[in-house]
Amino acid sequence: MHKKLFLLVMMAFLGFQSLSAQNDVTPYTASMDVEEKPVVFRDRLVMDIFHSFWMGMPSQVDYMKFDPGFNISAMWDFQIKKKPLSFGLGVGVTYHTQYSNALLLYDKANDIMKYNILPSSVKYNLLKMNYLSVNIPLEFRYRHECGFKFSVGARVGLVAEVSQKYKGQDYTTASDTMMVKNLRMEHKLKYNVDVYTRIGWKFVDVYYSFQATPLFEAGKGPKIYPMSVGISLSIF
Repeated sequence: MHKKLFLLVMMAFLGFQSLSAQNDVTPYTASMDVEEKPVVFRDRLVMDIFHSFWMGMPSQVDYMKFDPGFNISAMWDFQIKKKPLSFGLGVGVTYHTQYSNALLLYDKANDIMKYNILPSSVKYNLLKMNYLSVNIPLEFRYRHECGFKFSVGARVGLVAEVSQKYKGQDYTTASDTMMVKNLRMEHKLKYNVDVYTRIGWKFVDVYYSFQATPLFEAGKGPKIYPMSVGISLSIF
């Protein structure tokens, strides 16, 4: 009984193998056996490294030529079936810097934030503003099978920190050295909105973003906002 069952199983297996070999060359199987190309770059974790151009800066302020920053986004990719299109939705963190020769201080008498330019006699090693926010990005994506891709999107963010760090001579006496981190940025907007685009090939893109909202409330501080250009890396 066991031998007969074994022979039946072997015959069925060999018959299946023979049928499969024949079907490999039939037109019917050739039309049905379509191998889908694996999608490797889904842009689930994206890192943007950029330089920010600060728009609206007072003409008297001398700011540095290079203000580096970065954005990291963890994205969920919702692909439109059988289309090279998808939507990305996720969470991210954006960080901008601004180097200059002016302190952002609160003018209590006029209830306003303003730049105070340091005298040329004051020597300092560092004067940098930090601008940090957490955000929700939403973007429209197009990917071609050759690897070319582009995306356009918008981010709504919650401002986590606006601060300025100073290290150098005491600017009140120009004698002793001091290191100060100023967290008192009155009238800063608690949110920001920016639009951005990426265009590139596989895991590398050129990146551009423009923030539509200023850092401070209207009439309560300098009307400054960043415009950024850099590269993007799709890490995963």
